[in-house]
Amino acid sequence: MKKFSLKTWIQKIQGVALRFPFTLFFLLGLSFLFLLQINKHGIDIKPAKWVFFSLGITLSLSVTLFAETFNKLIVKIGLNLLSILVLLAYCLFLPDKFEAVQHYQVISIGIVLILSVFVVPFYKKNNDIPFWEFSKTTIVQFIIAVIFSQVLFAGLSLAVLSLKELFKVDVQPKVYEDIAVICYLLFAPIYFLANITAEKEMHQQEFKFDKFVRILGLYIFLPILALYTLILYVYLGQIVIKWQLPNGWVSTLVSVLALGGFVTMLILHPLRLDKEKENDKENVVAYLLSKYFPVIIIPLLVLMSSGILRRLGDYGMTINRLYILILNGWLYAICLYLILSKANHLKWIIISFSTVLFLSSVGPWSVYSITKRSMVKEFGQLLDNTKLLKNGKVIDNSKNTVHIDSLTSTRLYETVQYSSNTYGASCFQSYFIDTIKSNDRWKVLKTIGIQDISGLRNNTSGKKFKEFYASIDDYESAISIDKYKTFIKIRTEKDSVKVFENKDLIVKYKPNEIQLFNPKQKTAESTILLRDKIKQLYKSAKGDENYSVEEMTIEKENYKLIFTYVCGEYYIKNDSLVINSIDAYLFLK
Repeated sequence: MKKFSLKTWIQKIQGVALRFPFTLFFLLGLSFLFLLQINKHGIDIKPAKWVFFSLGITLSLSVTLFAETFNKLIVKIGLNLLSILVLLAYCLFLPDKFEAVQHYQVISIGIVLILSVFVVPFYKKNNDIPFWEFSKTTIVQFIIAVIFSQVLFAGLSLAVLSLKELFKVDVQPKVYEDIAVICYLLFAPIYFLANITAEKEMHQQEFKFDKFVRILGLYIFLPILALYTLILYVYLGQIVIKWQLPNGWVSTLVSVLALGGFVTMLILHPLRLDKEKENDKENVVAYLLSKYFPVIIIPLLVLMSSGILRRLGDYGMTINRLYILILNGWLYAICLYLILSKANHLKWIIISFSTVLFLSSVGPWSVYSITKRSMVKEFGQLLDNTKLLKNGKVIDNSKNTVHIDSLTSTRLYETVQYSSNTYGASCFQSYFIDTIKSNDRWKVLKTIGIQDISGLRNNTSGKKFKEFYASIDDYESAISIDKYKTFIKIRTEKDSVKVFENKDLIVKYKPNEIQLFNPKQKTAESTILLRDKIKQLYKSAKGDENYSVEEMTIEKENYKLIFTYVCGEYYIKNDSLVINSIDAYLFLK
């Protein structure tokens, strides 16, 4: 073991800078964004910037590993610059405010880029052993980097806490967040990059099948896989005997089983390639698994297909269901490939999965675009069936002049809710003359006359309540702050929490109120009551979530509180309201 020294670490950082300069650039950029977010109150960093630096880390790493196979510096620089331009172009078209669909897409692309790191250095044939060895070493080094960074974070945090408790040093909570950024976004990635297998060693045709990996594959994963398969086959038998449709949840179980089986095959793959021990029992087990598992899983994939079709028929199309349908098709294809190829080149499992995931996540053919078109089309068909469309536009039914049956009302409500949460209510703009903003979900429901069913539920005690949302309608309104000296951003859930603390002020949130303390006193100097104001908002708008800045403001002599978002539960029977979540700006004189 090499002795740790500052000189060694400097050499490692220099090595990372020389081998992965673009990846290091993105790491430093993302770290800077986090430090800026933590230490500068009220700063608004656009989502595109987070996406650019986050995806840039794995993109540049993958491109660098691919370019190293050409052994030319100009290729390495050129491919990285080209990939950065493509990423930049993608980020420029991202909206300023993310809906759920953008989060899904970015996560999907991130998964593809992470998986590509394992396969891009091995695009040539006959390199399964180097691929397996590189994948194992990379995963192990990543785990080690995470463990080391966790230990470093705990040690530095304890040191800071000691300064606070022993020497009464004023330590702000954000110091611990800064330490987390240093440990997890700088130390861990740099350590990981410094220990990625060098290009000269990456393609050596030999492997080290560690005892830990052998035990993990043969004696942990394989028995769990066998038990899981048995349970699903028993359920399949029950379905056939009773001749009934499977539970929709079976799709998840079969997917986990199939993916778990492929992972186990990847872990045990070297046993099949070890020609010196072809008759060894462990080699036989690995051979039988790779040969028969793709065959065994096919009847269960048919069961999975039935479950998916049932869910689509009963509840319609969503992003998750369409992804599961595509996954089902990919599982059929990869099983067929493994059977025909005798499972000799397992890296194609990762390559094909990444390709399918990428193609299904970008472009007009993506699951997001298909689902959006399907939802909007269904919304129009439901309105047309209820005679609420005239020349393709919605007729104002806010006074319920047109009766809508309960089944259609429920389906319309579910369609509007899902589409608004995923794409924003503006996706229905084509059916409205008035402008529909992204957060105009309640306006859409109110116009078609089914706003009264929104959010009606039972809690654990059986009491009926309606979900209540409120947000500022116009974010471009100017707010006068010349009279105020202090600005605090408040973001809380329903539980009590300390929002802000320094040597002069402590701000605490308790259910339905905000308390201001002097650190030297135990009792609150001032209390801001929230319940009456929020109930007033609910009563005045009757479920519409859009309000002006003035309506969302509580202003007294020494403070001004402006809600940007609030949600809660309104209980009809006893006319009470429970606040669940609040985003607000607090200005103090």
